[in-house]
Formats: sequence, C-alpha cells, structure tokens
Amino acid sequence: MAVPSGYADVNPLTDRLLTDLRAVLGERLMAMALYGSVARQVARPSSDIDLFLVHRGNRHAALCSFVEVEIGLRDDPLTSTLRARGVPTKPMPVFRREASLADTPWLLLDISHHGIMLLDPRDVLARKLAYVRKRLAELGSRRIELGDGSWYWDLKPDLRPGEIVTL
Repeated sequence: MAVPSGYADVNPLTDRLLTDLRAVLGERLMAMALYGSVARQVARPSSDIDLFLVHRGNRHAALCSFVEVEIGLRDDPLTSTLRARGVPTKPMPVFRREASLADTPWLLLDISHHGIMLLDPRDVLARKLAYVRKRLAELGSRRIELGDGSWYWDLKPDLRPGEIVTL
C-alpha cells in the first residue's frame, strides 16, 4: 500500500504549474489554493491535485490557458519522476471569478478548513476565507468526520425550523 502523499510531495509540481500559469495568465490569475486529499496529507497515487483558482476575465480563456500549461507538464521529467514515486500528478482546477466569491461557494468551507494558499498577492482569497471562518464560528458550525474518512458540515447545530442560514 502506498504511503499517503501531501503538499510537500507535490510542491515541486504545484510550484512549476503556478510559475507557468503566471507566465500565461499574468495579473489575471489572482489567487490559487490547494485543497482536498493532498492538502489533508491523505492523497494516493490516483488522487487529483485539487486547485481553487480565482481569476479575472473570461473563464474559458483561463481554462484554456490552464489546459495548455497542464498538457506541457504531462511528459515533463518532473512529472514523470513524481508519478514513478506514487505522487499524484493530475491537477484538477476549479475556476472562480473574483466577483463570484461574494456568493460564498460551498467549496470555501473545506478550503477554509484545510486549504493551502499558493498565491494570493492581494489577499483576495485570504480575506474571503477569513470571512468564512468568522461566519462559521458565529454559527457554531462543525465539520463532522465519519469513520470512512468522509465528512459533512453542520452549519448551525442549533437550527430552528424555518430559520434561514446564510454564509
């Protein structure tokens, strides 16, 4: 059985990916965070490298730029070396525009819990995550972990019928 991987294992690849993305997207790439099994130190060779990207401009253009960079890294010696060591090498991006952060995507709950910030020079994502953490604390929210490694969020343990909860 393979030893679980974590951020230290994939760091050379995420650094390279970030460098190449910044070269292509420039200032349009506003923030990037790692979350999921790699950030939680429980990744397996088949795991994805879950990335949350905040960008400006056209989503399709940002996605195409990401795919271009990712394709360039597939057969890179760095990727091959990591893959041979059983380290996850497949990035799985989620793209959000800065304005869409106002809607507080549910994924931010998990990122606020175990995410690792890779880029955020203007604190766009850091400020939103600080808000999410504060709001979760105000609500008394709890992340409930189950025996099989899955979890769910109890956003408001003292919720009353008819009460509306907003993040």
